[in-house]
Amino acid sequence: MDTSSEQLAIAIGKALGGGQASAYTGISYCQSGNHLVRHSVSVHPRAFMWSATELPDGPTRTFDPRSLTVQTDGVDDFSLSIDRIPFSFPEAVQLSFPLSLPIWGRHLDDYHPVACEVNGSDTTLLLRHRVDPTIFGSFTFETESGIAKTLLTPTSALKLERELPPDNGKHDFGFVASLGDPDLQNCLRPDENTHQ
Repeated sequence: MDTSSEQLAIAIGKALGGGQASAYTGISYCQSGNHLVRHSVSVHPRAFMWSATELPDGPTRTFDPRSLTVQTDGVDDFSLSIDRIPFSFPEAVQLSFPLSLPIWGRHLDDYHPVACEVNGSDTTLLLRHRVDPTIFGSFTFETESGIAKTLLTPTSALKLERELPPDNGKHDFGFVASLGDPDLQNCLRPDENTHQ
């Protein structure tokens, strides 16, 4: 475990980057005590767009960044002010938006990072509770990309498993394609050279 402020600052910077800007889908696991809930998630990080469907047949929550509204099954639940984004995002998508996690030592956060450790391709931040310094948690992310994987505390656990994009020769323009035609990526083919 490295407690040097320089290495800790580097690790925090990578973790706050949140990983790739490309849109993705995956499964989110949220556990509190013995209660585990799974969600199918679709996230466009740079556009702050997301949807989370409770599995197997639960409600779907979405966020519309244009109206700043969180919806459940298409019905408005509540609106967020700019300063509340992403702090009010549900657990199902919090790992996709690292700033939404209460672990950075801010005024209302429960934890703050105190050390880091690199294990293979992952980095883990050791977290200490703000009020009770004998309580610890951990936040793990991919070292190279900054993609969040897990947040573990004595009372809860969050885990995100991203689905790998298909290796089918199509281009992924991430948030750019997500704002327009969803089939835009399908229109581009790397084997068609129009500049001959």
